[in-house]
Amino acid sequence: MSRSIKELSFHYDRINEIVLEVTKEIKVGSFFVKLTGDANVRWTEGSGDDETTYSDHERYFKLKQYFIQESSKKDGPVIRPGSHVFPFRFQLPQQNMPPSFKGNHGWVKYVLTVKLSRPWKPTSSTYTELIFVLRNDGTNDHLLQPQAGTQDKKMKLFGSGKMSITVTSEKTGYMQGEMIRVFVDINNSSSRDVKLKYSLKQQQTFIAGRSTNRGFKHIVKETRDRIPSGEKSKFTVDMTLPRDLTVTIENCRIIKVQYELKISLDVSFASDPAVTFPVVILPADQQCPPWQGPPRGFQPYPPPQPSPVPYPGELPPPPSGLYPNLYDPTVLPHPGAAAGVYPNPNPHAIQSGFHPAPSAPVYDPNQSTKESSPNVPP
Repeated sequence: MSRSIKELSFHYDRINEIVLEVTKEIKVGSFFVKLTGDANVRWTEGSGDDETTYSDHERYFKLKQYFIQESSKKDGPVIRPGSHVFPFRFQLPQQNMPPSFKGNHGWVKYVLTVKLSRPWKPTSSTYTELIFVLRNDGTNDHLLQPQAGTQDKKMKLFGSGKMSITVTSEKTGYMQGEMIRVFVDINNSSSRDVKLKYSLKQQQTFIAGRSTNRGFKHIVKETRDRIPSGEKSKFTVDMTLPRDLTVTIENCRIIKVQYELKISLDVSFASDPAVTFPVVILPADQQCPPWQGPPRGFQPYPPPQPSPVPYPGELPPPPSGLYPNLYDPTVLPHPGAAAGVYPNPNPHAIQSGFHPAPSAPVYDPNQSTKESSPNVPP
């Protein structure tokens, strides 16, 4: 940064302003703040002459507010020594935008940038990346619906009889750091012993035209209790989600982040019967109410299993498709309901617009200067 510019910085979270402190008089060509929202993917496949690079880009908005407009006049505005405060405000477009994200082959970024240009001098700039999270506007009732599924298997080779597994989850949507609880009912009427397995898998998908790049990662993967031949068992499975787990992204054209919950029976030398559910991960501050009390009729078979709980009776069918549409682009909520912008690492939200300081001194290009003021925040 130039020696004549001592400070060029942001103040946000209720007081949204830019502080410019100069040590001597400077001429200004232009001075503005810009807010952009973009998604980008890029990866390379093959090597040597067969190497191919795939990429795509999506822009959600580009907003700009000028404090000093560019001018063709030779003598531009002059800013004298002192500390000067420039309030700013942006209204985010009411559209269906994905949350901030960074993956192996792509990212979603929302960046606030300030640029100050001067005649015959290098441009001074500073920027900060904002954490953008989606708001639950109350239209996603399917996230609170329980899910249920049953899978049967008849033994043909290396055994006889059949087995079945019935799984019910409390709901579809969970917050970061929340616990997923599922109820498992197993009837092992076969001649084989089996084991209970469960996992939560994350899939990241990057899309460039007709090409896709997919990656999988297990968030949870466990094998536990043995169910002997001829026995029935009921289990409660609890899985605590990491607090920093990437949230679900389904509303970006070029990046998807999705989750699958799988409960299965481990059968040696045979295919495993399994029940799978989609799981939607929400930001930690998006309260998704838990299931209101366990249903009736879940009594343990002898011998009792750990943590027996009531088991659901009749339940609505799970959402159609593996991954339900989390964010409906046809719904346009009231301003500020669909999105919030969070400066990083400040956890307090800057809502749908940025709000100026109530009593900050403002640079007026019609006046020669605004000197340092005790109202300027430290």
